Amino acid sequence: MKHIVAVLAFSIAASAGAQQYESARDFKASQFAPAALLNGPLHTVDENVSVELGLPRFTIRSKHGTWEARGVEMLAIRVSELPAFVQLDSVSRTDEFTKAAAKALAAPVQTVGQFIQDPVETTGNMVSGLGIMAGRVGRIVGSAATRVGDMASDADPGKKGVALNRVAPEAGTAQPRLFTGDPLGYNAARREWAKRLNIDPYTSNAALADKLGRVASASFAGSLPVDLAIGAVSTPLQYANETNSTAQLQAYQLSPIDLEKANERKLTAMGIEGLPVRTLFRNRYFSPTLQTALVLALESLRGASGRGEIVAFAGRAASEIEARYVINSLVMVAQYSRSVAPITALRSAENVIAAQTRDGKLVVPAPLDYIAWVQPAEDFARRTDLKGSERSLLLSGTASKRAKQELSARGWRVNETPIVAAR
Repeated sequence: MKHIVAVLAFSIAASAGAQQYESARDFKASQFAPAALLNGPLHTVDENVSVELGLPRFTIRSKHGTWEARGVEMLAIRVSELPAFVQLDSVSRTDEFTKAAAKALAAPVQTVGQFIQDPVETTGNMVSGLGIMAGRVGRIVGSAATRVGDMASDADPGKKGVALNRVAPEAGTAQPRLFTGDPLGYNAARREWAKRLNIDPYTSNAALADKLGRVASASFAGSLPVDLAIGAVSTPLQYANETNSTAQLQAYQLSPIDLEKANERKLTAMGIEGLPVRTLFRNRYFSPTLQTALVLALESLRGASGRGEIVAFAGRAASEIEARYVINSLVMVAQYSRSVAPITALRSAENVIAAQTRDGKLVVPAPLDYIAWVQPAEDFARRTDLKGSERSLLLSGTASKRAKQELSARGWRVNETPIVAAR
């Protein structure tokens, strides 16, 4: 079976015998992230890190928990969530919460597949992969169409659909779940609390999601006032490459069902309908917030053909990291389109997104923190399906000196450009 190589795949632990490539070496967290993210009043980050598939694996330690964060973006998100723990702990010590929680316990709010008062299921200390980038071999499984309409209107009779096996989340990360089945009053309370705390109402932070669910349940079933005084929330340094702020604002304002309907209308206006859209909406790794960020990113590429193909590509994401990879890839392409040359066409190319300008220049985004020169990087550089009058690799992080030289020798121009999301 053909092995699908990673997008610039970066297994830093290259074979010791492969001397034509860069050898493995230790990395320090300070090589990738600023001091404000690595040490603060609420946390520390382990100095030693490994780099897997272009993303450092950070370990965050706090009295509120321990988390693994894949990449600088997730590190910034997890650190920015820490003040919310302080505020929620303060709320939990009030008489109002104690009384409301007792009422909520007597009539628990049930969501799809779990009770609010129970901790969110997590999986820690397991290897996590990037399926879209690292290859989908071994993770494709046959599955029946989940809607009769999928079989009747979108596929040949009798043809099986495909689904991806789940990728284990990082330590401290919750398993994804659907939010569209939550009681509206409960979800409204969850969104209002999240807005006050300046966090994503659908955060994948398991411990924080559990605490947020508890106060939302106390507000919905126990009449805990959402405007309870909690003091100012001091949030650490924020980065522009976090989820588009517009998407988070919309997630505060609309219920998951209404947000999905709004996103569907926008996709329809782009000419994107049918099975790819339904598959995307069924993908739990695209939370309501991330789903909205994806649609906004697609909207920002008005006039570019192939956006429907990108929706189908996104629907195959098998982890939150992969979902964010797709969104950030589009954000980088849109940034290039605004500041360098308009993008006229998009397509999925195995495990990457490829964009093209009117004059035939090829642009491939790589929202990754570090590229070394290893065999998968050379395999990428030699791909014959990625052609253009000029080929540019947009890298949100950095590449080693050797990687830059080798990619340049094979006709790739490496542009190290931080992600700046449209606000």
